[in-house]
Amino acid sequence: MIKVSFLIFLCLFLAINVTGQEREDSFFIIPFGYDFFRFGEQSIHSPIIGAGFLFGEQDIPFDEVERRFLALALYQPFFFREEPSEGLPKHFHQIDAIFDGRINRHQLLVIFKSAADKPVAGGLNTFQAGIGWGYEIVRRPNVSFIIGAALGVSDFEISGISSPILPLPLVRFGFNSQWVTASFDFLTGPNLDITIAPRERIRFTADMRLDNYRSINDLIFECILWYRLFDENHRLGDFAGIGIGVKNDSVDFVISSNDTTFELQQNSVFAVADLSLLKIEAGWIFNSRYLINETITESPGRGFFISIQGIIPIQR
Repeated sequence: MIKVSFLIFLCLFLAINVTGQEREDSFFIIPFGYDFFRFGEQSIHSPIIGAGFLFGEQDIPFDEVERRFLALALYQPFFFREEPSEGLPKHFHQIDAIFDGRINRHQLLVIFKSAADKPVAGGLNTFQAGIGWGYEIVRRPNVSFIIGAALGVSDFEISGISSPILPLPLVRFGFNSQWVTASFDFLTGPNLDITIAPRERIRFTADMRLDNYRSINDLIFECILWYRLFDENHRLGDFAGIGIGVKNDSVDFVISSNDTTFELQQNSVFAVADLSLLKIEAGWIFNSRYLINETITESPGRGFFISIQGIIPIQR
């Protein structure tokens, strides 16, 4: 499953408002970022770098899309100051990649994720990959509904039986109106993005996903109340805003040597400044927990975080 940071980079770029831009254009994109977390004596440093390409029509009615392609890859290491638990490594790596292609009613989606102390090289249990094809059965100016099938590749286990390949559904829904925009995707799990009052200077956004089904803590979300500094009719466009929000976030890894899973979950309130090409968040972490093999073991405590995420578009 694509992580929150990965989706933020996509949203950042798709929100770019380039005056005079044609309906069809292409960009190379270079995402970058840096995350810092502090819990008492524990601290985590996590730089982000990537590369990608975007081609096709943007910000047009669903029924006018003829071709649209997005390819993007991110690499994000995590450096813990201290071992999160005895015997666990202090360094982890996360690799995310996506190809999202659209030709008329046909949808092709390829995703890849590896989060481990030895990503990919550690074996099937250290990565997930999926490829899917869908067909748009509802194609209207404000509504799009795509349904299809996909194959997942990883170390799956169903009813005690291990399998490297798993058939999966592919579902994608989009809705766009003056007061609400929404998108829903389902491949390995549900993802929902909602914006209320998208054309107003005061608006609300909510991004939610569910990777596991153990408890309410598995609902990963980020909700923000925004104040946009300019409206869409301004000569600079709707390119900047500030907001306050709350979120439940999570990072999880596999220890390749013994198949142990490690996860850090955290709840926080934060402030955010968004300049479309640069997004800065800072907030207070009021609850956190370590999970080893899906069991809560301890809490690193309260703390704070700072996150900088940006993207450099290079027009062809």
